[in-house]
Amino acid sequence: MEKTLIKNATIYDGSGARPFFGDVLIEGEKIARVGSLGNIEGCYVVNAKGLALSPGFINTHSHMELELFKNPSLPASVKQGVTTEVLGQDGSSVAPVTEELLKELADNMAPLAGTIDRPYFWRSFGEYMAEVGKAAPAVRFVSLVGHGTLRMNIMGNDNREPTPDEMNKMRELLAKCMEEGAKGLSFGLIYPPGSYGNTAELIEMAKVVAQYDGLIMVHMRNEKSKLLESIDEMLTMIENSGARLQISHFKALGPPNWGLVREGIKRIEKLRALGYDVTFDQYPWTAACTGLKVCAPQWAFEGGEQEFQARLRDPDAYKKILEETNAEIAVRGGGECIMIASVATEEYAWMAGKKMDEIAAKLGMDVGTAVLHILQHEGPAVIAIYFSIGEDDVVHVMQSPHQCVCTDGIVGAHPHPRTYASFPRFLGRYVRDAKLMPLETAIHKITMEPARRLRLWDRGIIREGMSADLVLFNPETIIDVNSYLEPEIPPIGISKVYIQGKLVFSE
Repeated sequence: MEKTLIKNATIYDGSGARPFFGDVLIEGEKIARVGSLGNIEGCYVVNAKGLALSPGFINTHSHMELELFKNPSLPASVKQGVTTEVLGQDGSSVAPVTEELLKELADNMAPLAGTIDRPYFWRSFGEYMAEVGKAAPAVRFVSLVGHGTLRMNIMGNDNREPTPDEMNKMRELLAKCMEEGAKGLSFGLIYPPGSYGNTAELIEMAKVVAQYDGLIMVHMRNEKSKLLESIDEMLTMIENSGARLQISHFKALGPPNWGLVREGIKRIEKLRALGYDVTFDQYPWTAACTGLKVCAPQWAFEGGEQEFQARLRDPDAYKKILEETNAEIAVRGGGECIMIASVATEEYAWMAGKKMDEIAAKLGMDVGTAVLHILQHEGPAVIAIYFSIGEDDVVHVMQSPHQCVCTDGIVGAHPHPRTYASFPRFLGRYVRDAKLMPLETAIHKITMEPARRLRLWDRGIIREGMSADLVLFNPETIIDVNSYLEPEIPPIGISKVYIQGKLVFSE
């Protein structure tokens, strides 16, 4: 059995306690001993003097479902210290899927997870996770199952309430996925068809999750002017189901809505005081990233992508879609606040990295018309970056004890820098430089606490017998050095990353 002895480290064990100086012995996949260990024969010795040793970082919101097949070494993850990724976010998981739904689900997943060069080669949730195992990615993965995906399996893209029989089938399919290893359920309440579900439907699904002590993660129905109403809907769901909740990438979009997160956190704290487990995650940036299709109204996608394209060809429907698209673009700050990250075709590859106002001018169109033109030409896979979050909100959310960090990482032609450096940015810019919290508190938020939420009892803390998922980093230099224009530059300050005892990255 291979042994590695990490000596002279400042150990932040993940519990939130003050750090201590010591050594850690790795034997095989486990942490064998922790303390002042002296010399041990037959070990590879790493001198960690001047470095911090922590549990591996747990990324609670990831879109690497297909990237792990395309690039299993996953440099975007390991180079920032991420050792566990949580898939199946925003109501959108790549499984389960039926033969008939293959293309439709792939279209639905494209803005978040990208594409692969073959049809999905699994059907059940368990089969997908087995294929992940075969791919042997560098990083450990767990997954939620998406409510929107479950809805598609039973109801297609219909914008209506489920019949009692359909509701039972959705609940049964969810239970099957939980039995096959899903860690919980995700809601994506701005993404059709999940957005078509009403509060009563969400409560019924949440009751199933509660039976398995799973976690619900939600992209709420509105992160703009109706943020507080959206939080209230989620709190109603939790009160009526008993499930545990994590709000995804908690924020308020658009300058008129900045500050609403403060009242939102107060409402969450009131429910927590009654004993409910409600938390949230956050990426430490002032720009969001998702499909360009969110600029168009949700009703326009009823029936799926082909129906959306048909409505764009209908003059009356197009006029209504354009009107609502223009309103959404305005809320997000206008064309100068929307940058195209990736497109589907070589013909429009020039758009990646450019703002929508510049693109619209080159196309000779107004911004709303240009957005619909791109969606018509490129289909659903277009990803955009939206510069519409306030820095004061980022800081306020981050200082809450109920916050943890995520990347919300989407890999594309011109991805958001959060995909590559969210954790070093958090630890460097906000913890060390801005002094928002002690380092031991920050480490707890990205290790032991997300492990607790996900019931990952084998990781998240440095203790004997735990999985040897470890990050060795320099607390004085760790930082993000990438940008929106050059997002793929890796962070600095991460020295070594171990996953189940295996060295997967060395600076």
